[in-house]
Amino acid sequence: MLLSGRRLMRFTQVAAASFLAAVFLFSSEAGTAGRTAAQAPAGAPGVSPEILAFLKPVAIAEGDNELQKKLKERHNVAVKMLEERVNEYKKGVRDISPVFEAARLTAEAKLDLAENAEARTAVLKQLLDVAKLIESNLAQQLDKGLGSKADLERARYARLTVEVELLRAR
Repeated sequence: MLLSGRRLMRFTQVAAASFLAAVFLFSSEAGTAGRTAAQAPAGAPGVSPEILAFLKPVAIAEGDNELQKKLKERHNVAVKMLEERVNEYKKGVRDISPVFEAARLTAEAKLDLAENAEARTAVLKQLLDVAKLIESNLAQQLDKGLGSKADLERARYARLTVEVELLRAR
């Protein structure tokens, strides 16, 4: 089942917010201030393999048609833009809004690369893994007296949204 345009936009905004939180939470835990999760060493403690996979560029293959090439190129540009926006935010050059927009575009590009229902479901499962990591991390922070209950509720909402979309995809 394909996501409708309106639901896709709402979904990608929630997924992007979840992903963004993961980038900040896990890259700061790994001691990578000034670097994004994608730039952290693969074995760095605290950097989730799910986040690293989400930020991985997609190779353009020789046999790709023009549409596939453009979709992959667009995905890779979105990933790079997200990395740059996160770096700008960490340096204090930008506020958080451009980071959210770049994260939304990255999630959209990932879903657009999915060529069939099975591939879309795989992307949704990847987003669910990230959403669960964020929710767990925020709950732990809140238990320690850090963080915000509203941020935890936002993470729960994001996880539930992905779970709903996975159920709709069946």
